[in-house]
Amino acid sequence: MNSIPISPLSLNQLTRDYWGQYDPAIIAQLAALANDPCYQIKFYKAPADDQEVFAAYGYVTYGLRITPGSIIFGFYLPCVVNLEAISLSVPPQFTVQITDVSLEHKFWDQAVSSLMLSNFKPTFQDGETTNMGSFPNLLCAPHPVVGSGQFDIEIQETSGAAQRIQLVIGVLEVCGVS
Repeated sequence: MNSIPISPLSLNQLTRDYWGQYDPAIIAQLAALANDPCYQIKFYKAPADDQEVFAAYGYVTYGLRITPGSIIFGFYLPCVVNLEAISLSVPPQFTVQITDVSLEHKFWDQAVSSLMLSNFKPTFQDGETTNMGSFPNLLCAPHPVVGSGQFDIEIQETSGAAQRIQLVIGVLEVCGVS
């Protein structure tokens, strides 16, 4: 039976084709990998555990190595829900710049605000806490990891108060298939 393939990611009720949005375009590019045994989802966190508490206006440069052959697809930086005030608050306030060392390529012309990487596309909420799952903020196109797989991540705290910053990067990591 012939049928039009449907991306399992497009079944997300919060994802629609709208002019100016690129989620559907990257979802279509990633759909073929959804059931591919050569790739598995892996999450990379920056900065390291001992560097994630920032002083006011603190700055950290962090080196991250991702397995060459993998594909970076997006960021997990959900907004926090404040149940007491029944409101949505912003993610931790910081700027970030990511440089692919092998390609000598910066992801953005200048460091971007965490607001540009955050998203509020909830997938579930724990009934007892404010913990919430969220769909990632997808890149406009998958970024292939080549060469050494080395990335430099520069993070600057911008709120003026000490806070914990964790940027989680979603990757389809290439894995050995026998």
